[in-house]
Amino acid sequence: MLHLKTSWDSQHALDIEHIQQFFAPFRHAKLGVACVRHDGSFIEVNDQFARDIACDLEELAGQSLLPAPDDIDYKPALARRDALFNGQIESYQVQREIRCVGKLPLLASLAVSAIEKDQRVLGAVVVLTDVQRDEKQRLELKKLSYAVENSGSAVLITDPAGRIEYLNPRFSEMTGYSQAELLGKTPSVLRSEMTANEVYRDLWKSVLSNKSWRGALINRKKDGSLYWAYQSIAPITDEKGALVNIVSVSDDISRIKEKEQHMEALAYFDPLTSLGNRRSFRDRLDQLIHTPAVEGLSALLLLDLDHFKKVNDTIGHDAGDELLIAIANRLVFCTNDQCSVYRLGGDEFTVLVESAPNRQALEKLAQDVISLLAQPVTIGPQEVMVTVSLGITLIHSDGDDASGLLKNADLAMYDAKHLGRNTYSFFRPQMDIEAKRAISLELDLRHAIDHQELELVFQPLVDLKSGEIKGIEALCRWEHPIEGAISPEEFIPKAEDTGLIYSLERWVIHEACAQLRILHAAGFPNVQVFINISKRHFEGDALLETLDSALSETQLNAQLVSLEVTEGLMLRNADAVLATMQKVKQRGVRLAIDDFGTGFSSLSYLRQMPVDIVKIDRSFIQDLPSDTENMVITSTVIAMAEKLGLMPLAEGIELPEQQSFLQDNRCYMGQGYLYSHPLPMPELVRLLCRNNGQFISQTAAG
Repeated sequence: MLHLKTSWDSQHALDIEHIQQFFAPFRHAKLGVACVRHDGSFIEVNDQFARDIACDLEELAGQSLLPAPDDIDYKPALARRDALFNGQIESYQVQREIRCVGKLPLLASLAVSAIEKDQRVLGAVVVLTDVQRDEKQRLELKKLSYAVENSGSAVLITDPAGRIEYLNPRFSEMTGYSQAELLGKTPSVLRSEMTANEVYRDLWKSVLSNKSWRGALINRKKDGSLYWAYQSIAPITDEKGALVNIVSVSDDISRIKEKEQHMEALAYFDPLTSLGNRRSFRDRLDQLIHTPAVEGLSALLLLDLDHFKKVNDTIGHDAGDELLIAIANRLVFCTNDQCSVYRLGGDEFTVLVESAPNRQALEKLAQDVISLLAQPVTIGPQEVMVTVSLGITLIHSDGDDASGLLKNADLAMYDAKHLGRNTYSFFRPQMDIEAKRAISLELDLRHAIDHQELELVFQPLVDLKSGEIKGIEALCRWEHPIEGAISPEEFIPKAEDTGLIYSLERWVIHEACAQLRILHAAGFPNVQVFINISKRHFEGDALLETLDSALSETQLNAQLVSLEVTEGLMLRNADAVLATMQKVKQRGVRLAIDDFGTGFSSLSYLRQMPVDIVKIDRSFIQDLPSDTENMVITSTVIAMAEKLGLMPLAEGIELPEQQSFLQDNRCYMGQGYLYSHPLPMPELVRLLCRNNGQFISQTAAG
């Protein structure tokens, strides 16, 4: 700041001091301010004044604010000055060009007022405004005002106390409130209970700390409806940092939120049934696992619809979807507010029970679910019935790991299926041991098949009248290197479940034919072999290819080979099975129905099947001749076989009296411990050679 002084007497010095005191508040003003003498020379000048006229402070020394004598404004300027200093007027305002020597002129607005003391005018204070700059600012303000008024964002301005001073048209459009309805009020009229109080506390904490805040709020419109607003709220302060206004700029993001919620629904809910999906299920299960156990039981129920694929293929996939929706609705209906229902995918559902008073309550829930789901579902013109198998595992008691609990429920569910389906089963630790053993057993069985570690034993089929051997039944045995002998009742179903049955039976067919060649070479050329075949093997051409290969390699007469099948063979894919059976017969290979009377005994199926032999199951033989019912059944089966032109063959003969009963009822072929246990081929050959190919029972010998 430059203080321009000349030599003054003491009075003038006092006057100058008064002028400086008067000027002190204007030294740092944002407007250009100067104090001048009667002749227009400068006494005091602030920085903004010097900047406005583009002069250094030193350059103003010796210059006058009055126009030059040849300027058209000179005489009017003198008249106004004289009137001011003579006390005729207190102030005046004029707009004219002013220039600093050597600088471009500035169109300025000058507001001139007298500086008085003791009724004397000591000088004049001049406030300069850059007219062009003011016009520019006015235009900028106009543009800004237009932009705000026509903005696509809602703008709201409040005073420091939060009272609304301004809102633009978009704000009214967004909220439904007019300007008149909101001016003087606070934005709390928009507040909804859907936004947490903590959000508002953070907002005001930021604003009152002179910091901006951004975030999403759920606001309420005038009509009561809710909308999502993304708001940017900023404090406006003066040069001293005091809060002057609060400005809020907001956008309605309801559609964006709807899309987010839709995407979240896709991420967490099943689109078909509207139940929670696998992800939602895992999240909730994790929450239950990490929630300390309360009074009662928490449980996971896993449900799988029985034979759903077959039902779906029968009624069509659209109808299948309707069935799944109906099942989902029924599950929700029969559960309470302590339960949450989810669809994991396909026909698999889960129910999470947060709290049940005891095990009996879980059993009742399972029974209710099974009972309700077993009721017919009307889909279009048809009624569809489906049952469910349900596995239950207890959260915390059975485990604290989501994957482990789901595995437990899965084991329990499959146990329910093995119990006959349409029932439930609780997880037991033994199930896990059995499951691990089943996996190990499958791997070991696969290894045993690939490395030919299985063996065949043979049980003779005997002519009951002569005792002569007529055939041998090939039976598969497995001596596990660690566990010892594994029962066929265990590893054969495992082979069927895992698909290993195809490779297993390929080996059995080839090995049985090769072993039969050994027996023929030992002097028993007319003995035939009976081989058990899984019903799955009759559903394609693999069986035929195996038969052709085995017969070709061994050069056996096909009529000396018989394949044993169960009577339930026709229950699945009957046309395909029947076609395969016909092709088997065309090759000369004979067919026998094994365990007759224990499965689906349909005479119509029996008439269709091109079989040659009916094997009467041992369960009907073992109590002969004391059991009257079994006597009737056995004699009836023998008579039926004879009428149909089939040969009856009895299994499980252990007593001479049983042989006698069978012979008396015209059954002349049988097998059982009365004649021989199943033997490896070398032992069987030695036995036959020793007995000249005969097995003489006590009855025959007597």
